[in-house]
Amino acid sequence: TTFAVLLCLSGIALAAPTDAPKRKQPAPAAEWPATIRLGEATAVVDAPRADSLEGTLLKARGSLRVQRPEDAEPAVGTVFYEADVAVDRHARVVTLTAVRVARVQLAAAPQARQQRIATRIAQELTRLSMKLPLDDVLAGAKLSGRSDEAPGTLGTEPPRVLFEAEPAILVIFDGEPRFRAVEGSTLERALNTPFLVLRDGAANAFYLDGGTTWFRAPDPTGPWSKTDVVPPEALRIARSDRKDAGIAEAEVENAKASAEARVPKILVTNDAAELIVSDGPPKWSPLVAGELETMSNTESDVFRTVPDGRAWLVISGRWYRGDSLSGPWTWVEPDQLPGSFRRIPVDSAKSSVLTFVPGTGAAREALYDAATPRTAAVKRKDAHVSVTWDGEPKFESVPGTQVEYALNTPEQVLRVRGRFYVCDQGVWFASESPLGPWRISDSLPEDDIQSIPPESPVYNTRFTTVYDSTPDVVYVAYTPAYLGSYPYHGTVVFGTGWAYRPWWGASYYPRPWTWGFHARYARWAGWGYGFGWGPAWAGFRYGFGFGWGARWCGPGGFYRPAYRNVNVTRTVNVARNVYTSGANTTRATTRQATAAKSAAPKASSAKAGSAGVKTRKGNTSKAKTGPKDGHAGGKKPVK
Repeated sequence: TTFAVLLCLSGIALAAPTDAPKRKQPAPAAEWPATIRLGEATAVVDAPRADSLEGTLLKARGSLRVQRPEDAEPAVGTVFYEADVAVDRHARVVTLTAVRVARVQLAAAPQARQQRIATRIAQELTRLSMKLPLDDVLAGAKLSGRSDEAPGTLGTEPPRVLFEAEPAILVIFDGEPRFRAVEGSTLERALNTPFLVLRDGAANAFYLDGGTTWFRAPDPTGPWSKTDVVPPEALRIARSDRKDAGIAEAEVENAKASAEARVPKILVTNDAAELIVSDGPPKWSPLVAGELETMSNTESDVFRTVPDGRAWLVISGRWYRGDSLSGPWTWVEPDQLPGSFRRIPVDSAKSSVLTFVPGTGAAREALYDAATPRTAAVKRKDAHVSVTWDGEPKFESVPGTQVEYALNTPEQVLRVRGRFYVCDQGVWFASESPLGPWRISDSLPEDDIQSIPPESPVYNTRFTTVYDSTPDVVYVAYTPAYLGSYPYHGTVVFGTGWAYRPWWGASYYPRPWTWGFHARYARWAGWGYGFGWGPAWAGFRYGFGFGWGARWCGPGGFYRPAYRNVNVTRTVNVARNVYTSGANTTRATTRQATAAKSAAPKASSAKAGSAGVKTRKGNTSKAKTGPKDGHAGGKKPVK
């Protein structure tokens, strides 16, 4: 599976922090991760993440993998450091001159062995005089504490869970379907869905583009059935969308030749829902002998505990339990899971869910990555942002804070104590007026922004910061929480779980949505999406993503940023990531195919493409999750 990332940043030229103007490159040094021999075992130590830098004293922590010959998988742990450092601000390099390892946390390892490992790591890292980019150190120290646990209460109330035993696809509308005339056509297009849905008023019919299959219905909510008779205007609109997306018609023809023969059932929802599809009646297979079974004929994560017959689901990284597949579903705190889930074999087809089981190596890696900053240097002279308003600027207060957020714009605009800020793809701009002019900001009202709760659609801005600046360059950083991957109860989850009302006026601007897009986490790769039964998706991969308003940018469309340099139709696939794992970027290139094979939907073989930020820590794809029905921005829990 290819998790490709299209790099683009709204006209802002980014350079890696060490590429800032007039800054020389650091001298070559031993590279991270460091490999250290421990007798017959091998320790691989990742670059540490700074907790603080006070003068020349660095406190940090880093991930550790210890591989013994007799173990199939390495043991994963954490190293806690204190180190004396030499800081070269001109070259932007930090050199570890004397490393002390306060402790090593390695599951199931005796205390004496952990201490021996700690001593050996400290000796070797000191001998090697390992270096760290100053930008990573400063960003880590600035963001320290923001990502160990997402602040506030994330939403965990379950969405409506739909089970189907035949090929099926979930078509999502953001509230009641709304249509707008297509320029130069007699047809109208649905704005509030990521699918291409067209209305032919003359024929009183609706058409859904599946890329290789067209569907017709008397109503946008269905029932939908396959059709071979499609208005020429509809075909022209679909071709135009594909052309704008850079998709060759030959690709579509090839997809038709390989598409699944069975026609999927079309389900429609306008609220929070998740679709789970099995190929026929549920089939249960042993996963942990005598304790845990998995539904083997579905791509979703569905389990059954043998002693009590209860059903378990993982949805957007959250665990739900029901007395049967009919529910009702109740959220379960991850540390309250039955012990059998910790015993899921790491080489099984369901090993991906170990990411959501606290204390496992996969969960530790995901948490470490969630706390690892992505940094970038933004040249002041090239930093520009344009804010589009639907009428006069309107703001709504964030309860309990001094922050107001803009309602009638697709941008994340804040008013804080009379001054205006916009966060555009991780870069902050400031102005004295909501109409601009906007200039890149090298200071922020941190305390106010850090008070924004998860119930607000601008919550993710808490996880971005400015950590340094020069007359020419502003250094920015964010953690994956900015893109929707939140550390929570010892694991990571996708989305806040809260539903936000979009803006409806002369324009439509969606807000983040957690549910409905089959969000799944692949180890070493990050979050990806699906929409139901994998093989059936082949008929939809070229039909998806063109209709969710002018600003819609793909499945989930996570948070707001408008990708002005990327046509919305680029995101026509399932295999897109909210972000690419920063700490594990190297391993991702060699192991993500194996990981994705067992963890990601089969549909993820679709061609990937999205917009994102070029960062030091890896290519970060900014996906965007959709909204909840309503009018202006605001908040309410999922019901």
